Amino acid sequence: MDLSTVYDLLMAANYLNIKGLFDLTCQGVADVIAACKDHKEIRAMFGLVNDFTAEEEAEVVKENEWAFD
Repeated sequence: MDLSTVYDLLMAANYLNIKGLFDLTCQGVADVIAACKDHKEIRAMFGLVNDFTAEEEAEVVKENEWAFD
């Protein structure tokens, strides 16, 4: 399934309060994130724009080194 369909399914499951379907779609999104090698790949996968300057991004990476191992 493409991510747009997964998002729609996730939103519908949440709105209709279908816990099992909501959990399943959340797990699917988590699996996609886990398959990515780094934050740049996650941004590309989900079409996220990096609004940090190079200095800000370096500071965040330094503060959270444990997350980038």
